[in-house]
Amino acid sequence: ADVGAIAGKANEVGQGAYDAQVKNDEQDVILDKHEKRITKTEEDISGIKVKLLEIENDVNGLKIKVQDIDGKVSEIIVDYVSLSRTGTQTLASSLNVSGSYSVNGTKVVGARQTGWTAATGTANKGAFNADLTFAVSDTYTQSEIQAIANSLIAERRRTKALEDALRAHGLID
Repeated sequence: ADVGAIAGKANEVGQGAYDAQVKNDEQDVILDKHEKRITKTEEDISGIKVKLLEIENDVNGLKIKVQDIDGKVSEIIVDYVSLSRTGTQTLASSLNVSGSYSVNGTKVVGARQTGWTAATGTANKGAFNADLTFAVSDTYTQSEIQAIANSLIAERRRTKALEDALRAHGLID
């Protein structure tokens, strides 16, 4: 009886060992599937990390570009001539205009007029009476003619002064 009980126990232990081995084999298959999924997920994560690094590099590059653009915009804001601003604006450099300068649609300065020969003599930039009249008798006197001649000289000098100003402003050549 003891031998039969021992044999029964041995059979039970053997069956338990067999069942455990079957269970281990099943778990090995499950673990192998898990290992494959984990490996695939790790590969996916590595790919995502690479893409993330690329995106971070792109973002850093864009940050640099934004800073550069921001600096340029700041320069423009500080140093620009507005088309709509009504206050006084100043240019520190020359301005080339291909047509003309206009104020409220009225041309005030156009292209340079060429072909003028420069006047010679003394310019009159002083006081000038445009309404000066001359008394002239029926028989012209030397003093009357001299007064008219002096006035004509003053006018010619005034004309020369205006011509000099136009030439200095580049309006005539």
